[in-house]
Amino acid sequence: MIYIENYIYLICIKNKELYEDYVLSQVIGKSKIALNLSAILKTGVVPVLYLMSSPLHAADGEALSQLPLSQVLADEQEIIAQQPESYQLVMDSIQTRDNEVVEAILPNRTSNPENVKRIEAILSEQDWNYLFAERDSAYTYLNFLKAAGKYPALCGTYTDGRNSDAICRKTLATMFAHFTQETGGHNSHSEIPEWRQGLVYVREMGMSEETSGAYGVCDTTIWQGQAYPCGTNPDGTFKSYFGRGSKQLSYNYNYGPFSQSIYGNVEKLLNEPELVADTWLNLASAVFFYLYPQPPKPSMLHVIDGTWQPNDNDRANGLVPGFGVTTQIINGGVECGGSAEHAQSQNRINYYHEFANYLDVEIAPDEVLGCKGMKQFDASGAGALNIYWEEDWGWDANTSDGRVYKCQLVAYQGPYSSFIAGDYTKCVEDKFGVEVYDDLGGNQPPTANAGADQTVDATEPAQVQLSAHASSDDHEIVSYQWRQSDSSGTGLYIASPNAVNTLVTIPAISKDTVFTLELTVADAEGATAKDSVNIIAKVESGNQPPVVTLNAPQEVNEGQANVRVNATITDSDDQEFNLEWSLSNDVEFTTASDGRSIEFTAPEVEHNTSLTATLKVIDGGQNEVSASTTMLVVDVNSGGGEGSCSATDPNASQYPAYNSGTVYTDASNPVSHLGLVYKAKWWVQDSEPSPSNEAWALLSEVELPWDANIAYDGGDQVNHGDSRWEAKWWTKGDLPGQAGVWAKVGPSSCQ
Repeated sequence: MIYIENYIYLICIKNKELYEDYVLSQVIGKSKIALNLSAILKTGVVPVLYLMSSPLHAADGEALSQLPLSQVLADEQEIIAQQPESYQLVMDSIQTRDNEVVEAILPNRTSNPENVKRIEAILSEQDWNYLFAERDSAYTYLNFLKAAGKYPALCGTYTDGRNSDAICRKTLATMFAHFTQETGGHNSHSEIPEWRQGLVYVREMGMSEETSGAYGVCDTTIWQGQAYPCGTNPDGTFKSYFGRGSKQLSYNYNYGPFSQSIYGNVEKLLNEPELVADTWLNLASAVFFYLYPQPPKPSMLHVIDGTWQPNDNDRANGLVPGFGVTTQIINGGVECGGSAEHAQSQNRINYYHEFANYLDVEIAPDEVLGCKGMKQFDASGAGALNIYWEEDWGWDANTSDGRVYKCQLVAYQGPYSSFIAGDYTKCVEDKFGVEVYDDLGGNQPPTANAGADQTVDATEPAQVQLSAHASSDDHEIVSYQWRQSDSSGTGLYIASPNAVNTLVTIPAISKDTVFTLELTVADAEGATAKDSVNIIAKVESGNQPPVVTLNAPQEVNEGQANVRVNATITDSDDQEFNLEWSLSNDVEFTTASDGRSIEFTAPEVEHNTSLTATLKVIDGGQNEVSASTTMLVVDVNSGGGEGSCSATDPNASQYPAYNSGTVYTDASNPVSHLGLVYKAKWWVQDSEPSPSNEAWALLSEVELPWDANIAYDGGDQVNHGDSRWEAKWWTKGDLPGQAGVWAKVGPSSCQ
């Protein structure tokens, strides 16, 4: 037995020729490794042991400092050519479209990509709203179409005889079932069945955008922090990478690859992770996860479309085609392998049955839907692929120091992916400390041109079109990124930050400001260039229009006297104005001597009626501004006792009246409007509350008659005419008494 310290390199000689070489171990400090020479000698080889101060230095020559690009690229192509056919199939399935194409997608637009049109033919917006009845408002049908449009392989066209439509239907049923398990409400007491409660959560429970440092491996001394550097908040803390979107994407080392797929760089989503929740990326992240393999697992797409076929090792582990193996891919370590079906896996099966039935997906009698008894994927399976670049620790007698100066493909994740152009070169440079120089007469870095500086009047919100068309490269520019780089403290909205052309919105400002936009372009080899353009925002010094607000009671009783509407007028330029009042329904009124208020007696009405007061103001600069306020005139003789229904809330007057110019969010207090109380469900402005407006939640507990603009679920009851009706299934706009979706259940409860 021989004990050797430090790094050990073993070369075996047989018949005077090199037989095998490999690193035995890296031994740190006083650790030791034992080599049983007797076992080695029995094989007929002669072992030669080298003691090294660092790994892989098997000779005394100096390390190389440079490598020609031609050699590096040739090595890369040779390695990739040795991969199985499934490697190229994966490469084909993860191709993406330009974001400019994606942003142009709209429901039923004739220019939509082919795979988007296929989805639209199978799944309408009405279907989407029905299937995800309790979804967060950020999960829109349009966002799903854009997510699919980014990745052509999702519901793509197969030219080898496979049924593209059938695969698409099965894909949607599979994804939707997993959506519902991952982000569903799981409320068994809800009137909405659990399988239709998907996409409730857009952010991980307990987390918010104010949370700092969550789920980030940000230490720059390890590869995750180096390859996927965490973004920072203004206070210097790290951004959070908690679960966002329909996949609940987590950790910076997952945000980075997804960002690379969407934007061509890892930094975008590392700096703006909130985009995974607030934009179409909330659904694109799930499509990304559906298409990308996680070695040794195959991609879910290749399971569903039949590309992945299990080998004997897979079958021995219970890994066979069907919905069940997609659960193994997603969460097999928790839900799979037991003697009985895990509760979460059973949920997925139940949801899959429902979605498959709705989407006309035929489930074969022998399809394995669960994953009980199913073992984990391993390196001997048919789906095992090596897709990450890692240092090749081999030995090369032809180099001065014995190192091979190549990277190899491995299955475990690292900073360099074979799916990203230029990563092989980066791996060689990083692992071997060399400079790869261009000997191909080759790639020159691109030239970025953000265009000339522009001047704009920003007295009111303004828009500026920026273009990178003047940028150039000796081959092709493959990515563009626009970002605001000034320190003005005023944020600009960049409509298409990764397109050649983009529209920038400047808010109204109070003083002249210079905004700076930085453009970064990159070519296919990863070379980049930057340029900046200034937007010089001016504030005109001319006469500014007044700001007018009206104050009035939210509701009044019919016949009520001395009802007053007051005006507040603010104007930095003028004190005298031309004022013109009006009241709807030809109601008479008197005007105060200063013209800034009116009084009237509320008219007699047969039912609750809206009354609108309007004031038109013209200042000295002939700027004309109008303001309106709406009051509810209550029919005090309308009853309200037993057997009657009131369409107003007696508590409405306790809440502030809705103002069309105010911005409301889900954090805002409730407001009253036309006798009812509402609360905003998300950011909303200039969108009048009503029972049919999805932006508002109706808080008033009142009995409302049937409304063509309101969607009703199966089991909902409503009054219409002299009868009460119950919906048999989801419906909107279908008239009770005429449409078969409604069943008469008795007389109207409002008489």
